[in-house]
Amino acid sequence: MKIPEIPKLSKRTWALIAAGLVILAAIPGLGLVRFTTSHPFFCLNCHKNQEPIDMWLPSRVHPASVGCVDCHTSKNHFMAHSFSASEDVMNQKCMSCHTTVPGGEQMDLDKVKIVKISHKQHADKKVLCIDCHRSLEHDKGTPRTNRPTMEMCYQCHQAHPRSQACDKCHPINLVYTKK
Repeated sequence: MKIPEIPKLSKRTWALIAAGLVILAAIPGLGLVRFTTSHPFFCLNCHKNQEPIDMWLPSRVHPASVGCVDCHTSKNHFMAHSFSASEDVMNQKCMSCHTTVPGGEQMDLDKVKIVKISHKQHADKKVLCIDCHRSLEHDKGTPRTNRPTMEMCYQCHQAHPRSQACDKCHPINLVYTKK
């Protein structure tokens, strides 16, 4: 059996072929790097030993498609290379997905979900999302609710004693049917 001859092509053509092969070989490699640095297992390399371990379980609030890099990277890069839990980065990321929240009032009974709250008033006073929702994703409480606690509210609203009527914030007719 005779070995076929290598075609006689110009150096430029061979250079283009080589460049194309390098690019084709790099695509799966870049995909692997992107996958490994954006998967929660990458984050757990460092965070797995932090207590409580339940804190690193997936959130019940965000869909399963939301991963660590969606909240903990400062920009939307193809490959995440800097991770942060700083208040500025976290607040920017909250607002990039939840654009209507600062104007979303929950003061009228038909809009109240669990508690009467004015996101607009908080945003106007430069309160960051994570000031109230710090435990949203990584809830350390038992049971995990992934919601702000009353203690979180009392950090700023100390003028309202706990003995105040519950319906100040929680409407009594919260369990009502919407039509």
